[in-house]
Amino acid sequence: MNTRAHRPKAVAFDVNETLFDISRLSEVFDGFGLPSISISWWFAMVLRDGIALAASGDSAPFGMVAGSAFEELFASLGMNTPTGAVSVLLETFASLPAHPDVVSAFELLKEAGIPALALTNGNANVTRGLIERAGVSHLVSQVLSVDEVAHWKPRPEPYLYAAKQSGVSPDSLALVAVHPWDTHGAKRAGLVAGWLNRNHRHFPAYFTAPDVEASTLDGVIRLLLQLR
Repeated sequence: MNTRAHRPKAVAFDVNETLFDISRLSEVFDGFGLPSISISWWFAMVLRDGIALAASGDSAPFGMVAGSAFEELFASLGMNTPTGAVSVLLETFASLPAHPDVVSAFELLKEAGIPALALTNGNANVTRGLIERAGVSHLVSQVLSVDEVAHWKPRPEPYLYAAKQSGVSPDSLALVAVHPWDTHGAKRAGLVAGWLNRNHRHFPAYFTAPDVEASTLDGVIRLLLQLR
């Protein structure tokens, strides 16, 4: 734990994988004859290209990058992309279920009087729909997308934009994410960072360490609330 970090005045959450379970895409992948393990291959392609665009100062909508990566996945497996496959993928992605610990994590913040917001590399309207379906829209103060700053995370612009929109200084905003690259980006931008280590992974030594770490979302929030 970083002893310099203090209790945040607002908490931003990454969305894909952190709040919502992309493993549920297995029905889509299985339906098109793709191995279930290829979900992780596909999502790695999405992040690869989105982050590459960010590194070069460019950007593209999540749906465009996700669709292109899906087509690339089919090609890499020697398959033609079925007609309508990308649309099916994106429609299913827009209805992913929340992880079981999402509600309790948001409720902890509400009890503490600390606003929660979503900060996504995806589309803001899609994210709002996911949050509404999860029944937690009343617990989320804002939904922010990287589209508003034209740079994907982990560029500093999205994190600093979230701090500005929250009305707090960067060091008073925490970013909670399942992705080490995301917490690293948040730390580099001056935020507090909580790493959600759902799968008990090793945190890469070349990234800036998060301030707190737990295997559940509500566990991360409890540790953030213990900061002083």
